[in-house]
Amino acid sequence: MDRDLLTCQQTDKGIRAGNEDACGVWKIDSVEGIFTLLAVADGLGGHPAGEVASQLALDTISQQITSRITEPASGTGDLGSVMLDAFRFANSVVIRAGEETEGRLGMGSTLVAALVTPDGEVIVGNIGDSRAYLLDGSIRRVTRDHSKVQELVEAGVVTPEYADRHPMKNIVTRIIGRRGELPDIYTETLGNERILLCSDGLIDGLSEEEVLSIGVGERIGEACRRLVDAAKEKSRDNITVVMAGFRR
Repeated sequence: MDRDLLTCQQTDKGIRAGNEDACGVWKIDSVEGIFTLLAVADGLGGHPAGEVASQLALDTISQQITSRITEPASGTGDLGSVMLDAFRFANSVVIRAGEETEGRLGMGSTLVAALVTPDGEVIVGNIGDSRAYLLDGSIRRVTRDHSKVQELVEAGVVTPEYADRHPMKNIVTRIIGRRGELPDIYTETLGNERILLCSDGLIDGLSEEEVLSIGVGERIGEACRRLVDAAKEKSRDNITVVMAGFRR
């Protein structure tokens, strides 16, 4: 029998005039049980139509994964490949939309997505600097940022503690909306942890320790609301969170 996976989502424009973030949660009913897809996309500031790119990326990946999970076949197959193919298709759709619509050439978005299976396996994909975390007694970042600052951290030029405050922290090196871009794919297991997906606006307003304190200290729906409200006090960006955890 499927375990009861609780979810929440919250997005806010913060101090910005508009919201270029997008998020979603989809329950996918298959012959193997209920799969849950979580996703966050952050349209690129300084590029045209960021809010269009983020929503288009989200819509496309949800449609592609839902189709693959529900198609009549002998099982779902390699879920990592399902996630990879969905990212590739979302990238091609955003590129094509940018090329075919006046005023949208060069639009792009980050994208992080997590597919939770009925038995708690989690397939995570990401392009850009929106993140996935696992929260329990500690906080663990699942994804690696595709950013200039992350490259500086890995080269030993910048400390991890300073990275989230570095003036170049918003320069991403991979995006949805540019030819040839591929996601990183991760496999995790969700037990008593909560999985959190977020745009970079959350970390602009809160430290990872603050995210942990709020993210595990409330019922899941309240945790999403409180994370966004707390981040708004300092963040200079749109703020988006999606969270899931099995009922305990």
